[in-house]
Amino acid sequence: MVYSKVKLVSAILAAGLVAGCASTQSSEETSSSSGLPAWVMAPSSVVGEGALATTECVAANANMSILKARSTALAQAALVQQIQVSVQVMEETYQDMTENGNESGSGSTFTSVSKQVADQMLNGAIPERMDYLSGDMDGEGEKRYLCTMVVLAPEKNQQIFKQIIDKANRQMTPDNEALLYQEYRANRAADRLDQAMGR
Repeated sequence: MVYSKVKLVSAILAAGLVAGCASTQSSEETSSSSGLPAWVMAPSSVVGEGALATTECVAANANMSILKARSTALAQAALVQQIQVSVQVMEETYQDMTENGNESGSGSTFTSVSKQVADQMLNGAIPERMDYLSGDMDGEGEKRYLCTMVVLAPEKNQQIFKQIIDKANRQMTPDNEALLYQEYRANRAADRLDQAMGR
């Protein structure tokens, strides 16, 4: 009886260890072409659903405090760009709804208020990972970089959406607001951003 309990506890501990290793491995996996970790190459793939993430790297040619400030600022600017592209997709959906007579077309466009709201909320975007890495990011040979991944938590992302809706002063039903939120979070926005940046 004692032997079977020991086996059971050992099996549970082993399973927990394997699960723990698997969860950390996903962010450390490297891209086959660049050799850089997933948190650098595809940051959205290593954060939870509803969160926004981006990683920016700067050449390690200054002291760490300057590099940290520069890479964080670039990553935050990239988050603003992600939000704006998401809002453009959402705006197109809203235009379809107004053309079909489902909503009122009065008020500001979501796009016109999105940058202001996103800029105000960026204090909620925190650097989650930062590290010196070596790689060929610009096609000019391997160099050393400081990379920073900035994450906007799901609740902060939802707050941004709510503020954009409020500031645009568009009247809509709760169902249509929920539909727009799904469009705002949709992968189509990320795909469009990748196309715009030539990735």
